[in-house]
Amino acid sequence: MENYTKGKNFEPSLESVGHPFSTIIGEDSLVTWMKVKAGSKIHNLMSFALNDLKTKNYIIWSGFGHAVGKVVSCAEMMKRRKKQLCQITRISYIDFEEYWDPKDEGLDQLKVVRKVPIVHILLSKLPLDPQELGYQAHDSNLFDVPKTAKKKPRARKPKIEEKEAVSEE
Repeated sequence: MENYTKGKNFEPSLESVGHPFSTIIGEDSLVTWMKVKAGSKIHNLMSFALNDLKTKNYIIWSGFGHAVGKVVSCAEMMKRRKKQLCQITRISYIDFEEYWDPKDEGLDQLKVVRKVPIVHILLSKLPLDPQELGYQAHDSNLFDVPKTAKKKPRARKPKIEEKEAVSEE
């Protein structure tokens, strides 16, 4: 690759890819599509989505590449705060094209196609079809701490200063 310099990149946007849930939710206007990027702040995403969920039935979280982990984190945090959400997850790949321009004459331009993972997570206040691939039902007891688990009190250790004061006398 020392004979090439990086040229243009073609990275499709989430809008051009679309989301795969149009057959599930139909043309419902009560949908928020959260398009997450690697530099997005989770706090900003969550505050907007939680506020929007008050008036909407569906939230779709989407992201690709380095944003995939952030998409999963946001969806899990939302499910933890709003326990009655059903989930359907879709995972696929999109193609990113990289072009490399030759430094020397006689060489051809190279085109490298990278497959980048993309994830879409649909969270719904309304019941969804449990036969759908990637379906997860809501579980109201999933995040509850068992009431039988109690912490034992720890024995108090004497402070170092108290030990030195006792030994000096």
